[in-house]
Amino acid sequence: MDTYLIRGAEVFDGTGAAASRVDVAVSGGRIAAVGRNLSGLAGQTIDAGGLALAPGFIDIHSHTDLSVFARPLAESKVRQGVTTEVVGNCGIGAFPVRAERRDLLTESLRMHGAHLPPGGADWTDLSSYAARVEAGGLGVNLAPLVAHGSLRIAALGAEDRAPTATELREMEALLEDALRQGAWGMSTGLIYPPGSYAATAEIVALAKVLARHGAVYTSHIRGEGDTLLDALAEAVQVGRESGARVQVSHLKALGRKNWGRGREALALLEAARREGVDVAADQYPYEATSTALSALVPAWAHAGGVQALLGRLAAPAMRDRLLAEIAGALEARGGADRVQVARVGSAANAALSGRTVQEIASAWGLPPAATVIRLLLEEKAEVGAVYFSLSPEDVAAILVSDLVAVGSDGQALSAAEDRDQALHPRSYGTFPRVLGRYVREQGRLSLRLAVHKMTGLPSSRLGLSERGHIRPGAAADLVLFDPTTVRDVADFQDPHRYPTGIGYVFVNGRPVVRSGQVTGERPGQVLRRPLA
Repeated sequence: MDTYLIRGAEVFDGTGAAASRVDVAVSGGRIAAVGRNLSGLAGQTIDAGGLALAPGFIDIHSHTDLSVFARPLAESKVRQGVTTEVVGNCGIGAFPVRAERRDLLTESLRMHGAHLPPGGADWTDLSSYAARVEAGGLGVNLAPLVAHGSLRIAALGAEDRAPTATELREMEALLEDALRQGAWGMSTGLIYPPGSYAATAEIVALAKVLARHGAVYTSHIRGEGDTLLDALAEAVQVGRESGARVQVSHLKALGRKNWGRGREALALLEAARREGVDVAADQYPYEATSTALSALVPAWAHAGGVQALLGRLAAPAMRDRLLAEIAGALEARGGADRVQVARVGSAANAALSGRTVQEIASAWGLPPAATVIRLLLEEKAEVGAVYFSLSPEDVAAILVSDLVAVGSDGQALSAAEDRDQALHPRSYGTFPRVLGRYVREQGRLSLRLAVHKMTGLPSSRLGLSERGHIRPGAAADLVLFDPTTVRDVADFQDPHRYPTGIGYVFVNGRPVVRSGQVTGERPGQVLRRPLA
């Protein structure tokens, strides 16, 4: 049995209360005691004088559900202090899987950068996915959501239409099964096909299933730029009509002409809460977003799945319409010089990673929109991008709101293994960036409230009652860090760099980080929501 006594740290318990200098004892995967001058426990003593101890950080918005097969130690996350990742976000997830539509789901996941294990998606539901993940051991806990896009593919494929009554009942039944197997809620990605083909009524019907189970509805809303407020109003409507708890994913105001609307978005959510709708949000603290390059292609062109998309991109009859709409999407995100290609699938185009669409367009002698089409065709739509389209003032205003938790929107990576891709640094730096940049350097948040946004707040939004707080009996997920040195090091030029100032990270009572280095331990679990 692993037993530790962490002595003399400034303990932030996750509630947002001021820190207290106490000892914390860990035994059998649980917090055994909290108090002054604890003694009588055999095991290792860690002298934590001058350091801060917090509950392990809960990444409420993560995409590690499939990258974990390649990176089971979750190095880029645990070295930030993350001990639990909420996966299956943005309507993009690993289950449910219907055998007859497995290829359709696989293509969709790969378009979004998923790394499937050998043998592919050889599971059918949450339970079989969890067994597959846990078989290799985990360095971090996973708390899975049901992805609406995967539900839709299982029930009706990638078609641009409303489900029939029978198909909607099938989606409801699949969601019910996943919730009974321990899913924490459902996510939507309403800018991503096939989720974008769903009307509000479909989402409300599914959210009513969530409400019956006390599960959360999380949403990458239908628009984060010109239609931001309308899209937020839709999320509020879903909460109001279904009774489900609503979590708006990575809240932002996208595009230069929408800069300054972050405060309007917060005001809308605050008004909804006063009216009785349980709605809140999360955010990553960067001025750039990241998603598939195919997000620039209009939703109608995605109908039928990736192969149908590629057919339309190659069709001369559709070229003028596609060029015009892709050009408009580039402009809305700040222009081709503010869209940087990240991951690419082929060796032939590997050198394009890290270059902007404008730079590639100039090298190829093509307009930017035509460059996007060519790149998607050559890479079979498996291209990622970073979009520099957010205002620093909006980022800061959203971050300090009491309604907003911290979430990375990243995935578990390894600096040694993934260095060849020019990715968003949020997978390595989100949580220490808040602690170093926004707490210590800029003073926009107190340390106690920043810790609350990473622990107690996401715990309450999910219903993760055993995690997110330091108290006797709670799961021993803990992070010990130096508040005077903790900071992110990863940036857009060199994103694969681990943060500084984080000494120990415990997952279920075992150290996955010791003296700033990953230990190789795999005590993580796929966490299941208790049945309501």
